Amino acid sequence: MTFLYFPFVRAVPDKVIFSGCVRDTLTKELLEFATIQLKGENTFSVLSDKNGNFKFSSVLPGEYVLQVSYLGYVSWQKKIELKSDLFLQINMTARSNKLKEVVITAAESPGIVSSSKIDRAAMAHLQPTSFTDLLELLPGNISQTPNMGVANTITLRETGTLNASGGKSDNPDYSISSLGTLFLVDGAPINGDANMQYIPSGSDSSSPEYKRNITNKGVDMRSISTDDIESVEIVRGIPSAEYGNLTSGLVNIKRIRKSTPFTARFKADEYSKLFSVGKGFAVPGQDLILNIDGGYLDSKVDPRNNLENYKRINTSVRSTWNLKKEMWNMGWNSGVDYTGSFDNVKTDPDLSYQKIDKYKSTYNRTAFTNNFSWTFPKVDLIKSIELNSSVSIQSDRLKRTKLMSPQRATVAPTNMEEGVHDGTYLLGQYVADYLSEGKPLNAFLKIKGELEFFLGKVKNGMKAGGEWNYSKNRGRGQVYDISHPIVTSGWTTRPRAYKDIPALQNLSFFLEDNITARMGKHKWETLAGVRSISLVGMSPAYLLQGKVYLDPRINSRWSFPGIRLGNHDLNIDISGGYGLTTKMPTIDYLYPNKWYNDIIQLNYYDVNKPLEYSRINVRTYIKDITNYRLKPSRNRKWEVRSDISYNGNRLSVTYFRERLTSGFRYSSYYMPFEYRKYDASSIDAGSLQGPPALEDISYTDTRKLDGYTQAANGSRLEKEGVEFQFTSQRIRPLRTSVIINGAWFKSTYTNSQPMFETVSEVVDNRPIQEEYVGLYDWNSGRINQQFNTNFMLDTQVPEWGLIFSTSVQCMWFVSTQRMYQNGVPVSYLDVNDGLLHPYTQESAEDMKLQFLVKTYNADSFKKQTVPMAMYVNFKATKQIGKYLKLALFANRILDYLPDYTSNGLQIRRNVNPYFGMELNFSL
Repeated sequence: MTFLYFPFVRAVPDKVIFSGCVRDTLTKELLEFATIQLKGENTFSVLSDKNGNFKFSSVLPGEYVLQVSYLGYVSWQKKIELKSDLFLQINMTARSNKLKEVVITAAESPGIVSSSKIDRAAMAHLQPTSFTDLLELLPGNISQTPNMGVANTITLRETGTLNASGGKSDNPDYSISSLGTLFLVDGAPINGDANMQYIPSGSDSSSPEYKRNITNKGVDMRSISTDDIESVEIVRGIPSAEYGNLTSGLVNIKRIRKSTPFTARFKADEYSKLFSVGKGFAVPGQDLILNIDGGYLDSKVDPRNNLENYKRINTSVRSTWNLKKEMWNMGWNSGVDYTGSFDNVKTDPDLSYQKIDKYKSTYNRTAFTNNFSWTFPKVDLIKSIELNSSVSIQSDRLKRTKLMSPQRATVAPTNMEEGVHDGTYLLGQYVADYLSEGKPLNAFLKIKGELEFFLGKVKNGMKAGGEWNYSKNRGRGQVYDISHPIVTSGWTTRPRAYKDIPALQNLSFFLEDNITARMGKHKWETLAGVRSISLVGMSPAYLLQGKVYLDPRINSRWSFPGIRLGNHDLNIDISGGYGLTTKMPTIDYLYPNKWYNDIIQLNYYDVNKPLEYSRINVRTYIKDITNYRLKPSRNRKWEVRSDISYNGNRLSVTYFRERLTSGFRYSSYYMPFEYRKYDASSIDAGSLQGPPALEDISYTDTRKLDGYTQAANGSRLEKEGVEFQFTSQRIRPLRTSVIINGAWFKSTYTNSQPMFETVSEVVDNRPIQEEYVGLYDWNSGRINQQFNTNFMLDTQVPEWGLIFSTSVQCMWFVSTQRMYQNGVPVSYLDVNDGLLHPYTQESAEDMKLQFLVKTYNADSFKKQTVPMAMYVNFKATKQIGKYLKLALFANRILDYLPDYTSNGLQIRRNVNPYFGMELNFSL
């Protein structure tokens, strides 16, 4: 290790400031969370921040022993004498060229906020295909076989939505879980608020467009490669006030920004092949680093099926430049990144009745980022100023082609104006083409300043700043021939251009103080702040326009004095936090397409001359279904945590609760519509000389109730659970450490507002739902629970360049229970006046209204429990010579899945192992 002295003479020598910066000697990488200790009559200890900086603000002059340590680097100590303010640039040296001991799982962050830290070594040992694979390292998760045929969305601290048998299901009513998770890459957000790539109606859950739909769901993690990532911090608890427009958590990704040898990675498994290269250049004579990398993934949902595949291309060029002066330092990090994601699905015409059925989706994103930072290590008050900016441009296309075969004569949705008109029959087969072209443009600007000062003996680290986000879709939108729709019934929309939709602008400010105080040997630390968030530039008709929402947040930790046990101290920390988090609606929620209700007044089909004499008459209503009263989704979170460490062993246990009652969903609403019902039986087919005239047909003026969906704050999510992680000291004779983590989660998914529901009964040849619709104030949802534990043996032999790990993953149980529903409506909507009326005893005795009372089988509310499942996974990494590293993995190489009984049926389970290997070259 080498260090540089920059002395600075102070006028008052009774206390001095000792500060510095820690970095890698060769790569110039700034080392975060390095431990710096000053040992004298008293011992002072700090951790370096994200810029590698550290600072002791008030130290008595004298002689000290300086010790600096960082995992994987040579520890160093030296006697120094402090006479005046001193700044050190500390360059640390890696232990050796051999494979050094590393952390191969997610580590609990030593910071005050509950989070998991995953570094490069853990990712290399895991051998991920996409960012999705990293989530198995979090408490409560287990390994999963990559599924590149569906959108990979994130859930934190929850079971996820389950079906009646306890299996995973996708329910868009609770997409706020993933939408409310903020992804940051080098300080810039991945913003999906302008994404609108979907087919409006008629898609069932098995269709490729439904499974890959990411609208209103946040980030598709398939598109994030891990090969250029240096570290990831996943904040599960209450985030700093610096971060907002989120409800669930924060994923903070930092890419590699250091000098590295040329690296190449080749990975192959049952489903995919991956290749990536990268190189970090240090410019001679300047503190400038240039990183260039790229990768390609080719994945299949089923290795036997070449007709359904997913491909990804990613490239990145990043520069890191630092300028150091005596009184200040400046850093400039910039980057240009491209990600291409390509989904293709088509049916084999030789194996399917659907002779033409193709789905193709392309996602092309280019992002430009620029981050400037100024640090002032020798200034008493001002610590740093940061300016972050980014612009991302996307070009997305969803193309769907299907051979449509109407089973009966149906009407094409051709009318673009409200009123009465003759419709067009869909007769015979036709090929339907649908295109959704989106071009989201996202801009981001953030400024932040940090101050550091003392009030007596209390240290204050304040930060304040502002943030602006801009989202706009400039695409052509939904393009298709309305006379040949992609769905033959239930089509309630028309083509529209996304570029005509207004932009979304999000404005936020934050203020936060990190307070640290010592009381004897006790240490108290509090991170308290508030963040504002508002939407600006909208129509005054919106409730959200200009309205400011405040998110107060606080995290606090108390560190007790070490208790001497044997030769080591037992250290105990108790911490907790409370906070509000807020997520604003997306463009799709705020600016929906108009709803078209085509009511058939006459449907006369002439079997003898269908083209010449048939006639279909339609009355079209057009309704603006915008919810101008839509509010943001807000989550209340609190937690308590205990950290215990002794002689290299650490145990962390966290209990948390979250309550969100304003999640976004599309809720059903009903209203009456008038139309003229013609009696086709009164037509004399034998006398027709053409289509029948309406004035010659008897009719009845009537009304019926019909429904549409509207964005609403109608979802409620409640989370409760316990997370734990234990990491042992490495047992030297065995070269092994033991890691145990897991969690118990209880997640409630239900509605937060009364729900309209229809019934299927028919009275007097008329469906009741055309006359009456019930409003039910019930809980239509499920309570899910799960408990899992992961046991890992981490064995590392650095002199052999060998790391191997064996993990036993136990999902002790998964349970789900449908919430009880009282089938009696609280009120009902009447077609005659369009108003809600209380549902009374008299209503229950009415000939038609009595059918609004829903009945359920009591067995449907019983708890269903899936018993334990155990899997054994194995991973190994071996350094071969100087340039080659071989890695392999085998997940679920062994399993234990006992049979169980559910609803009188015996369930037998089985899983397939997932295995693969990779080669890494380093030149």
